Amino acid sequence: MDIYQLYQNENEYEDLNADRAVSHLSQMIQINTTSYMDTSKISYAAFDELHRKLHEWYPEIMRQGEYQELDYSVLIRIEGSDPSLKPALFMAHQDVVPVVEGTEQDWIHGPFSGDVADGYIWGRGAYDIKEMLVAELESMEYLLEHGKKFRRTVYLAFGQDEETVGTGAIRIARYLKEHGVELEYVLDEGGRIGSGEAYGVDPAVGSIGMYEKGYADLKLSAESMGGHSSNPFHGTSLGTLAKAIAEIVDHPLENVLSDSVRETLHILEPHMHEGAFRDAVRNIDKDEQAVIDLYLAHPDLNSQIHTTIAPTMISGGSQAGNVMPQHMEAVINFRLAPQDTDAGLLEHCRSLIGDNVHAEFIVANEASRQSRFDTEGFRSLQEVLSYFFKDIIFVPSVNTTATDARSYEEVCGCCMRFEPFLEDPEIRTAGVHGTNERISIRAYLQGIRVLIRMMDVTC
Repeated sequence: MDIYQLYQNENEYEDLNADRAVSHLSQMIQINTTSYMDTSKISYAAFDELHRKLHEWYPEIMRQGEYQELDYSVLIRIEGSDPSLKPALFMAHQDVVPVVEGTEQDWIHGPFSGDVADGYIWGRGAYDIKEMLVAELESMEYLLEHGKKFRRTVYLAFGQDEETVGTGAIRIARYLKEHGVELEYVLDEGGRIGSGEAYGVDPAVGSIGMYEKGYADLKLSAESMGGHSSNPFHGTSLGTLAKAIAEIVDHPLENVLSDSVRETLHILEPHMHEGAFRDAVRNIDKDEQAVIDLYLAHPDLNSQIHTTIAPTMISGGSQAGNVMPQHMEAVINFRLAPQDTDAGLLEHCRSLIGDNVHAEFIVANEASRQSRFDTEGFRSLQEVLSYFFKDIIFVPSVNTTATDARSYEEVCGCCMRFEPFLEDPEIRTAGVHGTNERISIRAYLQGIRVLIRMMDVTC
C-alpha cells in the first residue's frame, strides 16, 4: 500500500508555516527526554528545557491560555466562550524510550540529532510521539494567530512518563476530576491503517482505537523430586508444567463481538464483496457464530474478539538429558478482552491445571472501558480524516498498545486513539521504538492539517 497516494487536500491552510513546524520538531527531538523505570537515570533538566521551548515557541498559546505543570507533566487550558459545551482534550507524551545500547552506530542519523534529511525528520520521538505533541501545539498556535475564538474549552495535556508507568496522565486526569471537568472527547496516539482484504472490502480500513486490551503475565510453578531420568514413575515438573500450559492454551475464553466490532461491521457491510463475510454480517444477531468463526479464521481479526493466550517463558530445566528437573516455572502472557476480568481469568486457569501447579499473576491489568462512538467527537474525527485521506473507511476498533488515554476514562466517555500521521508501514513498524525512527515531512504536515481542522470544527 502506497500510503501517500491516499493523501488529499494537501493545499489546505496554505499559509501554514511548514519550516517553523519542521524546525520545532527537529529541536524537540534533540532534547533527550528518555524515560526509565529507574528514575535516577532520567534527565529532568531535559524536561525543563522542553518546557522552556514551549514558552518560547508558542506566544499566543501562552498569552491566551492557562499553562501549568503538574510535576513534569504539562496541562494547558484555552477557555471557550460557551460553558455549556464540554471541553475537548488533545494529548501526547513528552518522554521517549531508550535507544538500545550498542545500536547507536546503526542509526543513519543520530538518535537525538533531529536531522532533517531526505524528506524526513530523524530521531527518537519523531514517530512516538513528539510529532503529535508539537503538531498539537502548532495547530493551536495557528488557529489563535488567525483569530480563532473557541466556543468549547480546549485542553492540551502532555504526560511525562507514558513509556514507563504513566503517572503524569493519571495526575492530570485526577486534577480534572477534582475540578469537576467532564470532557466531550480525548484524542491520543494510536490507531492503524490496514488493508480491507480481511473484511472483503477494497478501500483501506482506518482503525480508531476506542479501548485497549488488558495485559496479564501469569506465572506457573511446578515441583518434582528430580533424580535419574530412567525412573520417571512420579513424572517430572517439566511434564506437569507442559500439560498445564497445554490445557490453558487449548481452553480459550469466550469469544464476544464487542460493540466496536459490531459497529465496524455495520460501517463496512455496504462495501463488502458478495461472499461469506457479507452474508453473515447482514444479520449479525442471527449469524453471530458464523461471524465469530470468520474472525477466528483470519490472523488479522482473530485477536479482536477474545483474550489471547501466548506462552512466552520457561525456566528451571535440567542441565543434562538424563536428569529430571525439580523446580520449573513458565509465564503465559494474556491480552484481556473487555469481557474478561483478571480474577475470572485466574479462576479459569486454576480450574484447568489442578493442584500440582501453582498459578499467580506477576502483573494483571484489565481492559480499558469501551468508549462511546455515537458521539460528536468520533463522528467529527471520521469526517476530518476522510477529508484529508481518500479511499479509507474509518471505524472504531481496539487499540493494540497501551496509551495514556485510559487514564481519562473517569472524566470522558469518548477516549479516541488515532495519530493522524499516516506513514509508510515499513517506516512505522521499524521506527517506533526501533532504529532509525523518523517521519516524513509530508506525513507530519498532513497530520497538522488534520489537527487544525479537528480543533476548528469541533471547538
